[in-house]
Amino acid sequence: MPKVAYGNEDIAFDLDPGDSLTEKEPSDDVGDWQKKQFRQALEGAGFGDLLSGGKILTVVNDAFRPTPTGAVLSQIKEWYPAYQTDFIIACGNHPVPEESDIKAIFEGFALPPDTLVFSHNSHDLDSMVAVAEYEGQPLYLNRRLSEYPAVLVIGSVEPHYFAGFTGGRKSLIPGLSDIESNRRNHALAVSSEAQPLRLKGNPVAENLEQLLSLVKIPSLLSIQIVTGRHQKIIDCFVGPLKESFEEAVTLAEKVYSFACGRQYDLVIAEVHPPLDRNLYQLQKAIENNAAAVRDEGTLLVVSRCHEGIGNDEFYQLAGKLTNEEMVISHAEMENSPLGIHKLSRIVHLAERINIRAMTGLKNEILEQVFIEPAVSIEAEIQKLKQGEKEEIDILLVRYAGLLVAKMD
Repeated sequence: MPKVAYGNEDIAFDLDPGDSLTEKEPSDDVGDWQKKQFRQALEGAGFGDLLSGGKILTVVNDAFRPTPTGAVLSQIKEWYPAYQTDFIIACGNHPVPEESDIKAIFEGFALPPDTLVFSHNSHDLDSMVAVAEYEGQPLYLNRRLSEYPAVLVIGSVEPHYFAGFTGGRKSLIPGLSDIESNRRNHALAVSSEAQPLRLKGNPVAENLEQLLSLVKIPSLLSIQIVTGRHQKIIDCFVGPLKESFEEAVTLAEKVYSFACGRQYDLVIAEVHPPLDRNLYQLQKAIENNAAAVRDEGTLLVVSRCHEGIGNDEFYQLAGKLTNEEMVISHAEMENSPLGIHKLSRIVHLAERINIRAMTGLKNEILEQVFIEPAVSIEAEIQKLKQGEKEEIDILLVRYAGLLVAKMD
């Protein structure tokens, strides 16, 4: 009997005779982290020189990214005892992390007692400085970036549902930028060209590159990590931000995408920590695998959402835009509100497929963001059999918050 992870539990479900089940999971057996090569990469990139001016600033991901930051920091500290740093958490539009989040971010690394840990707040312009202007609008970045002799960026690269891939430039924008710059960038996500795995021709990704080209940080080094499941490090790429990101993208696509030569009646998207925390993160699994669903088929996301809604700007917006027509009209506005991209993308997908979810949330919460609550996997199977089909094809995608169906 097949099982699907749901928080710390498993949900088993029955298949009827004649139903078919295909399973896909990350291809993270491509090799183990070669620490010797990582050390050589650090030396080749001049990491020792980066430390010559004194204490530096290290930019790290928040707890919403499956980044093994602590493991990398511990290795660096072992090789470079002179590594003295303060940290800034690149929160982007996410809420400022709580103490438990900070502990998770640095798991495996003992923060020295004289270390400062800052958290970026995209709404706090007083903590930022204007660094450039793009299309007549200022771009602000956290002023801490200019207060240290050097900056180290530690990020991880995985598929992103509208920016193509996480990592690289996203540690700065939107990670450390202002809310209005982030809103303008995210507004581009209403485009159908903003897709996971896509960088070229993706308006969100290309805008990030344009903004990054305007940012001048004299001494900056980047470490971009590609992981497998359970934050297992596969490789780390060291160098300038753009180049290290591009190298990591090549590997991340091999690990977190699979060729899908057909579409299925039912796609079950299984979401694992930390992406199963809340409703805000749930959309990644939808976007990553919607293409694998046939017209009028069903995409069923299984995610515990044990922390509730998460960043609720899009949810509050949905409370004001009570039908699909209102969502689309607001998405087409010149100064569209932050969060509209999430709602409009769901609405457009729901024109072709059924979008359902099994979560710990109340039904009305899902319905407010145009997702239909599901009772069980078997119930969704039977719904699909109410038409002409007596046997259905099912695709079960493990780690669907990261794994992307790449259609041939």
